[in-house]
Amino acid sequence: MAPQNSFNNLKVLEPLVPGSSEKGQISQEVVKHGGLGILTAAIFLAGEMAGSGVLALPAAMIGTGWFGLVLIVFFTANAGFSGTRLGLCWIMLEERYEEFRGEVRDPYPAIGEKAVGRWGRIVSMVAISLTLYGGGCVFIVLIAQLLGSLVGAAGFHLSLCVWMVIVAIGLTPITWMGTPKDFWPIAVGALITTCLACILVMVTCIMDGNKLPEKVFPTPTADGTFKAFGSIMFAFAGASTFPTIQADMKDRSKFNISAIMAMGVLFAIYFPMAAACYFSLGDQVTDNIVLSMSDGWQRITVEIMLLLHLISAYPIITNPPAQFFEQLLGIPSDFNWKRCLFRSLSVAGLLFVAETVPSFGSILDLVGASTVTLLTFIFPPYFYMRLSDASIGKKEWIQRKLPLWERIYCWTLIIIGLAGGCCATYTAVKNIFSSSLSVPCYLMGDTTNVTISAGGH
Repeated sequence: MAPQNSFNNLKVLEPLVPGSSEKGQISQEVVKHGGLGILTAAIFLAGEMAGSGVLALPAAMIGTGWFGLVLIVFFTANAGFSGTRLGLCWIMLEERYEEFRGEVRDPYPAIGEKAVGRWGRIVSMVAISLTLYGGGCVFIVLIAQLLGSLVGAAGFHLSLCVWMVIVAIGLTPITWMGTPKDFWPIAVGALITTCLACILVMVTCIMDGNKLPEKVFPTPTADGTFKAFGSIMFAFAGASTFPTIQADMKDRSKFNISAIMAMGVLFAIYFPMAAACYFSLGDQVTDNIVLSMSDGWQRITVEIMLLLHLISAYPIITNPPAQFFEQLLGIPSDFNWKRCLFRSLSVAGLLFVAETVPSFGSILDLVGASTVTLLTFIFPPYFYMRLSDASIGKKEWIQRKLPLWERIYCWTLIIIGLAGGCCATYTAVKNIFSSSLSVPCYLMGDTTNVTISAGGH
């Protein structure tokens, strides 16, 4: 799922516990009573990241073949590395600046500002806002698809364009509410429902695949590989929220353990989901794999579970950018009509984007290729190197000299992220304009032409 944390869901953090300040110390123990434990934080991370993105992984294999599985392994390992570097960045900020030992609403932009200056905060905030609002667009399309499929099974059919309007109207009131201060149970429930839904999807795809007279596996292409880049990156979009979750832990020095555990859980979901569905159905997979399932109780169960997951997650992922813009506009933080108006207009704006590009896969690929790549692959290693190097010559700071292998690894990730992200963004934009669904809903004389489908490949 796209990142689902709020920048103001942090408890007041207690000061750093006095500890060793020896040079070369990698992390300083930071303990906060009543915060998340290592296991709970790992579940939180996995629960926030596992969501709508996993539904596009089988389709990502169409343009890559078995190499798509290699990409999933590659992205899992590197997203984990980037996440742990972000964790170390936050530890460095707390070591060096007293203001970060209390409540912090926007840890990622704060890391960016201390690493490279004001532009780091601005670009980080813009990228996070685009990622979360892009995730909001994906959710509107996906919820509309699932609702249309469920109701369609009962014999009532509406176009995808109409369903998106209905979904946006239904979601608007729940965006007016404040975000819960502590919503880790939602993340636990999200992870459980996602795991169960994925198991049902895999079992159904394998059973359906056994009934196919012939399976077609398209030849891998360069465009297909770049499309897969964006789709798989979207599945790891939550890495940008790592510092926020870390700040809510009892012992923030143990965050790396939680991050590695979370990546292990994600890999256990993503890899078999992509492999089982693609190799069972071949080119019959769709951008939303649920729509490839045969009718039956399994599909209905999966759709209901995903609907509950997405509806509860929608106000959470759109809340952080809403608060950011409300702060810029001077809208009070308590419940008031200005907040309701602004957030209603925000949903209307996301609906306009969704109606313009009514394809779950196209929006997902674009967000994954651009802002998610920036926040997950490029910024974390770059900010980490800048903050580490800043300790040189500062005797009052803990010295952090990076080994050569780590510096080479960081620059490799940055180069791969820049090259792959640019190519994948270009491919995603080209697919949006060349897709058969590129005609906006509001320009079509007969919207019934846009049916409940997953979009073009």
